[in-house]
Amino acid sequence: MEKITLDDISQVIKKISKNLPKRDFTTISINQLNTKHFIKSIERIKVNIPPYNQSSMDGFGVINKSKRYKNIGTTSLNKYIDYKVQKNQCIEVKTGSLIPQSIKYIIPLEYIFKNKNEIHCINYSFKEKFIRLQGHIFKKNTSISKRNSYLSYKDLSAIKSLKNLKSKIQKPLTFSIISTGSEFTKDHFIKPTNGEYLKDFLLENNQKINNFIHIKDDFKLLNKYLNKFKSNFIIVIGGTGKSKDDFKFDDKNLIINGINLKPGRPFKYFYKNNTNYIFFPGNPCSSFVLTNVLIKELIDKYFGIKSNINEINISKLDYNFNKLKRKTFLFALKDKGAFKIFKNQESSNLANILNSNYLLYYNQTKKVKVYRLND
Repeated sequence: MEKITLDDISQVIKKISKNLPKRDFTTISINQLNTKHFIKSIERIKVNIPPYNQSSMDGFGVINKSKRYKNIGTTSLNKYIDYKVQKNQCIEVKTGSLIPQSIKYIIPLEYIFKNKNEIHCINYSFKEKFIRLQGHIFKKNTSISKRNSYLSYKDLSAIKSLKNLKSKIQKPLTFSIISTGSEFTKDHFIKPTNGEYLKDFLLENNQKINNFIHIKDDFKLLNKYLNKFKSNFIIVIGGTGKSKDDFKFDDKNLIINGINLKPGRPFKYFYKNNTNYIFFPGNPCSSFVLTNVLIKELIDKYFGIKSNINEINISKLDYNFNKLKRKTFLFALKDKGAFKIFKNQESSNLANILNSNYLLYYNQTKKVKVYRLND
């Protein structure tokens, strides 16, 4: 297969997305849902909820307008009692309690005078019924229109109130992460964080991590794990350079042999046995950019989510784009509606990761693409 060096992140995403696995689905209980599940469909409601009329006010339930009633009982919040209420009879109710279908009005307590078992109604107009009808939340055989989407927190709180209901969700992608670097296996002034960031990013996006390890720079050891791990994606961070300890790709049928953009140039990709093998540069800024753009886009494509990437004309940005010799991701901070592009865009400048909330992709045109960072 031809080894291609690409110079546009969109081309890279398009090429890799051709090898995304076929979408797979599973059915889970509504109670297992969270906001990161991608909903394929939710079962139709099986019963009216609530199944009976309910009072929406503390007071007395009656079937007719009168000034005096005889109390024959009290309703319950969790048990339906089918009182046979007659004219000039009433039942005592509390907000949310289950009431017989025959009840027409709830008379609030402030309009009631009690004398033993007799209830006197004082100056009540009966204009308000104060009854919640059965099915006022969900009606039997109706569907919840949350198809091919994620749930908001308010959706989730309402749907989880339902019992004995199931949802079909799309299964997540599976990932194995191999972080490399001999310097991080000894006493070093910092720990390896590229793999940790990628792992946390994937978990935040509800993907599945099959394996997560850090190993020293060793070609044979890395090859061992590449052959051992089974996932939709195996992502290796580091080991893409030309030193003697770096990985050798001579027999790997590379589909992508580098991305000619900054940061992220020494990028490799091949596909074998239904597994996508991606090699990130070890540079933290490169790994950060590829995680937030490449991996996020591939996840969205797998779930059928349309990209929501905005563009802005470079004339509206305070930055000298003429000095950029190739396509480049720029770290930026958006504050009070304006973008501030950092002056020091060196790939080793970790402060950019900490201080940015946007990535601007300059692809040598008059517009830049705007990527909002998740965190």
